Amino acid sequence: MKTVVALTNPADIDAAADSGADYIELRIDLFRAEPEGVCQRGDVPFIVTLRSSAEGGTFSGSPAEWWKIVEQWCPYAAYIDIEQRFSAYAREVQTRGPGVIASLHLPDTPDADTLRAYEERLRAYGNIPKIITTPHSKEDLLRLLSLTAAAAGSICTGTMGRELRYGRVLTGLFGSEMVYCHFGTPTAEGQYHINEMQEIIHLLE
Repeated sequence: MKTVVALTNPADIDAAADSGADYIELRIDLFRAEPEGVCQRGDVPFIVTLRSSAEGGTFSGSPAEWWKIVEQWCPYAAYIDIEQRFSAYAREVQTRGPGVIASLHLPDTPDADTLRAYEERLRAYGNIPKIITTPHSKEDLLRLLSLTAAAAGSICTGTMGRELRYGRVLTGLFGSEMVYCHFGTPTAEGQYHINEMQEIIHLLE
């Protein structure tokens, strides 16, 4: 399980990197900055995310507009997060070096067959499918954990919402490759601070 710090302010990069996080996610839909002025740390890999308003972010442009912004970040990124609506650019991203996190963020938790279909669809264009759901019951969470444990390859899963926020920890224990944390300003409801998550992981080791 790798820890990811999701940042809304590039001024926090140095402190977040020093926290011991494995990755730093730059939510470039939440701030304005030039990549060469932001990505100066070479010791922590960056995940670059331009999240759409349809999936919890602020970007509301077309796929072509999405690519115009994201393209300039490719030389600095270990991964680019790509929602299905922008998947036509996945191959172009990969040819420029970064891997692709193929992401989906849902307001509920579908049935098991639908979750598996989503995984296959995301895996078709991404190196790591990322499925984040909002469980409203323990049964919902169990379906997500079952998907995680049965995945045929690398997968990232997680939960949104405060009621079952411990699902963020459990998905990591069941095989999620990454767990997303915050560094003062959560980018999704229910995120743990990186220090809290590191303490939890230490206690579970």
